[in-house]
Amino acid sequence: MFQGIDGLNGSNQQPWGAVITIGEKGPSGAPTNTDRFFIKKAQAETAEFRGRSALVRKNHPDFVKFNTLDDLRWRQTIRFNLVHSVHLRDGWGSVEACFQFQLKAQTLPRIKGHPKRVPTCTGDGIRARRYMGERNGEHVFEDIQCPHRLCEFRQGPSPSCKPASRFAFQLRWHDGSNLPTPLVKFTTHSWHNTNKALIPFFNHLHEQAIALGISDYTLYGLPGVMTLGRKSMGNNRSVPVVSVSTDFPPGVTLQEFFLAQRNKLRELGSVEPVKRIASDSPQEQFIDSADIEPGLPAVFTLE
Repeated sequence: MFQGIDGLNGSNQQPWGAVITIGEKGPSGAPTNTDRFFIKKAQAETAEFRGRSALVRKNHPDFVKFNTLDDLRWRQTIRFNLVHSVHLRDGWGSVEACFQFQLKAQTLPRIKGHPKRVPTCTGDGIRARRYMGERNGEHVFEDIQCPHRLCEFRQGPSPSCKPASRFAFQLRWHDGSNLPTPLVKFTTHSWHNTNKALIPFFNHLHEQAIALGISDYTLYGLPGVMTLGRKSMGNNRSVPVVSVSTDFPPGVTLQEFFLAQRNKLRELGSVEPVKRIASDSPQEQFIDSADIEPGLPAVFTLE
């Protein structure tokens, strides 16, 4: 009797049980119901929009109760637990399993897209890797200096290059709920959601742990909440944005969470190393890019 197959290790992919989205695609393919969260199936299916086929994620059948609620007080709140042993003491790379962000252009003008839907260009504002097309039967990628704000593909109201952020967590419901609690992800291409919500959230957690003198902390088990709101854009226009914060029971603080964790780690005598998680497959990233997110324009500002 054998167990295992040489070379098969799951590619270090994460076992997504569902995906959180802001709004959904309407019959025309345009955003609709952008005042509420939806819980979608992780796998995309082909759907027709005005005679054109597109990959979309449909509502998850296990979350019919959530997806059909009319009360926005419930539909604008997602409670969660962090379930990755991550931290920020070694920089953003050490939190990647839970929160990952980069610059990404799924397609670029004048460059034919990769047949396997690999993003045409990804980068961090300093370095980038760009798909240059097919030459002599081989798909060519080039490592280049990332022009960041000066890049021609970052200009205009709808640039090709935008932030691409992925936040992973386990769903958490109120006591007595029979809704499932799978590992899910929330992806966003919004500068606001990345720079004003997610990055400050993790920075704050790290700063509090360090202020307590706890450098060997992890964020495993930390309870949080993501809330959907609106940001005014002027001219009587607003767009949906998220905020993220801790969500401890009354009387429990973030500082107590870290102190209790330090005592537990002392009992155990070690800290579990962070497991490196691979990026989602090109097909998965393509679906994330095409998923509905009626967020802020992809033009970077510090306002």
